[in-house]
Amino acid sequence: MASAYWLRKLPEFFIARFPFLNAISLLLLLAERAQNESYPPIQPKVIYTHIGIFVACGFLLSFRYKCKEVSLVYCGQMLYLVYTLFTNTQMDYTQWQKIRMASRHIGCVGIFLLFSSIFENLPSKQLQKLGETVIGLFLMAFVYILNDSVEDKKAFLYHVPGGDWSRYFFTLVLAAGAISFFSGHFLRDMSISVIVMFGILTILIDCDINYWVEGNRMLFWNQVRIIIDDLCILLGFAMIVVRIDNRVKVE
Repeated sequence: MASAYWLRKLPEFFIARFPFLNAISLLLLLAERAQNESYPPIQPKVIYTHIGIFVACGFLLSFRYKCKEVSLVYCGQMLYLVYTLFTNTQMDYTQWQKIRMASRHIGCVGIFLLFSSIFENLPSKQLQKLGETVIGLFLMAFVYILNDSVEDKKAFLYHVPGGDWSRYFFTLVLAAGAISFFSGHFLRDMSISVIVMFGILTILIDCDINYWVEGNRMLFWNQVRIIIDDLCILLGFAMIVVRIDNRVKVE
């Protein structure tokens, strides 16, 4: 019984500490970029503010203090990073790189919205529904990337056996997951399916750092940050499996 209890607690234990990983990896990414830049793409004051907020969020979430408010602040930070990706021309990313990174950030936002709703003193159905909708958007964005991005499609065909038929199968499962989260039904069942599919893609494709760095001009710490986001999303789906019941539509 004790072991089962701790297994249920593991996903949320790690999710609460992802702001620390975000702070560290962001600093290391900027340090990597500094080797080829005379001035950082983001003003130093803004960078230090981001890092401070990430670290504060990590500490507060670790101690379960004001989970709802702190999670929403963290979501705001992630959305600001998405905004910066598309508006700051000094970041100098290609369109497919921006979409690839932004989609993972959006997925993390959905996970932390659900995290905040689960650990709120008075659970909010509106907040949970918003989290489910954002996760649905992430899954649809991932389906789009898998089928429309030349670089991601090529990476899939290079790493995953089965060719286009495998890609169609992954697309079908992930799209079904998106529909499930948009509707709010069968969340636990679809989360298990998404964990398997998204986990396979993370291990086979995203974890091949050399492929992305040497062959696709991704910065090393950019790719590491994508893997960190992938892990956060996978743990979020595991949290859904143990924390949220299936909802079945009843006429």
